[in-house]
Amino acid sequence: MKTSVIYCKDSNTKGIIDFYITSENESIYMFSQKYRRSTYDYYRNGVLLKDAFNYKKIHNDKAIMNVIKRFSPSISYIEKAYSVSIMNKTICAN
Repeated sequence: MKTSVIYCKDSNTKGIIDFYITSENESIYMFSQKYRRSTYDYYRNGVLLKDAFNYKKIHNDKAIMNVIKRFSPSISYIEKAYSVSIMNKTICAN
């Protein structure tokens, strides 16, 4: 994996946070979801992509587990839509 970072920002809509991934020096919107403090605190400063799928670091927090489940489909869509390589398997396939 490249040094991609997943982070969230508070959106202009009350109670919603937006998730972004950095790829090749640009931030790409992934998805939005309802605000959960634990999720916001974990991702607000950014998490490396290689650590984003690590369930050990989240200490069984259900809100963060649900976010992790949304990463793979979102990243796959971004790779196709923006023609960028983010995951190792995509980099190897190209």
